[in-house]
Amino acid sequence: MQVRDDSAIKAAAERFSRDGVTELWTPESGNVARAIADQLKAREAEGETLWLDNPAQTGSNRYAGNFWLDFPELEALFRNTLGDFLALYFGSSFKIWFALLYRSQLQNDRPTGSQRWHSDSGPGSCVNVMFYIQDMEQVHGPLAALPWPQCLEVLAGERAAVSDSAADERDPFGRLYDYCEKEITDHFSSRVVRPTGPAGLIVPFLNSTIHRGGYPEAGHAHTAIVFHCYPFDGATPFERYREIGVEKRGSYPTDPAENF
Repeated sequence: MQVRDDSAIKAAAERFSRDGVTELWTPESGNVARAIADQLKAREAEGETLWLDNPAQTGSNRYAGNFWLDFPELEALFRNTLGDFLALYFGSSFKIWFALLYRSQLQNDRPTGSQRWHSDSGPGSCVNVMFYIQDMEQVHGPLAALPWPQCLEVLAGERAAVSDSAADERDPFGRLYDYCEKEITDHFSSRVVRPTGPAGLIVPFLNSTIHRGGYPEAGHAHTAIVFHCYPFDGATPFERYREIGVEKRGSYPTDPAENF
């Protein structure tokens, strides 16, 4: 796959190779985000229901349609800025396992679930990508992630922290959340990255990094897409995505070589 000679994209790929998290913005990514934001705003103004109910009350509402088909501008993002970044990092082409478009707002008095520190623990070849449809400031609840070298230090004590979970009435995931929260607060709070920036900001992070989803402040919200991407030794199947989209089929493929 041919990649443009773009210094910003190359610098982002180098940071990502070192830290497992980075940020990237270009005029191209900004144009895609603004185009989608304008369409969402116009459709909401017409009274269309765009967001599904959230019975779990986590504060995140998924888009009601097939967004890849509804917003063909996304293909341009992967054919330019984001695609160039992924090709540089993977050293190959790429494919998209799934993606979610959602709107997140304050729902609970404290972070819950993926809003707490955790690692997805999926295949190490997976790159997660946040793509913000709007301008992002800290009040909007951006993704927070710990760079990979510090993640390794935290993860080294993870097994011991949850080994006695069978003797504890709490969910072992709760123990893991608590452990990560304490370790990061006590030792690594200054190393946490929370990228913010204009609409179209791209935030790639390794699937296995310790991270937490956005927790917006009261009166604020954010709209974003999260993609799960994998390396691929063939051409990215944009034709298939144009037909069926990139809807979620599971947390990760049972075989990363699968045709998706």
